[in-house]
Amino acid sequence: MKHLFLSILFLFATQAQASPSSVMGGKPMNSSVAHHTGVGWPSLFYEWWNAGDPDWALGAELVYGDWSGEFSNLEIGAAVNLPMRWPLMHRGRMAMAFRFAPGVLVGGVDTGPSDKFVFGGRGDLGLPMSIRAHKEVNVLTGITVPTSFIYIEDGDPFVAVPVLFRFGVEGSPIPEITPWILFEFGPAMAFGDFGSEVKFGFRANIGATFW
Repeated sequence: MKHLFLSILFLFATQAQASPSSVMGGKPMNSSVAHHTGVGWPSLFYEWWNAGDPDWALGAELVYGDWSGEFSNLEIGAAVNLPMRWPLMHRGRMAMAFRFAPGVLVGGVDTGPSDKFVFGGRGDLGLPMSIRAHKEVNVLTGITVPTSFIYIEDGDPFVAVPVLFRFGVEGSPIPEITPWILFEFGPAMAFGDFGSEVKFGFRANIGATFW
C-alpha cells in the first residue's frame, strides 16, 4: 500500500510539470495522430495531424473571409493546406517551432454586377511559441507571415504579405481534448500593378484538438 501511494504521488507530480500537447505552439506532439478543428474569421477548417519529423497535417477550409488576414476577402471559397512543423527549442516552460503551411484556394468574390472567380496560393511561414502557464494551460504566441498570391478574374493579380502576431490560449481539462482560442493581428502589405498598400490584418478562431 505504501508503494502504491508513493507511485500515485509520483504520477501526479509528473503530470503537474507537464502541459497540454499541442499542434499550435512550439511543443512537439505527444500523440501519433490528432484531429484539429476550428471556426471563426476567415474560415471553418479541419486538419488531420501526424507526428513525425516534421509533424505534418492535411487540412481543408471553407473560406468566407480574408484568407490571408487582409486583401483576400471572399464571398465563399474552399482551400486545401499542408501544414508542417519542426521543433526548434524547448527550454523550461517555453517551446518554439518553425512552421510552413503551403495551400491553394479557389472561390468567388462579389464585385457588384457579378461574381468573380478567385484563385490563391499561400505559403504561411511562422515561428509558433507556447509557454506553459499551468499544468493544463499553454499560452500561445509567436509570429506568422501568410504570404499569398491572389488572382481575381478580370483583375490584376497581387501579392499579400501580412505580418501577424499571435496570441491565444489552449487548455486540456481532459487528456483527449484541448480547447483553444487564437488571435492573429498586425500590418498587412499588398503589392501589384496598383503599387503598394498597407492595412491592418486580422484573423481569429476558436476550436479544439482531439487526441
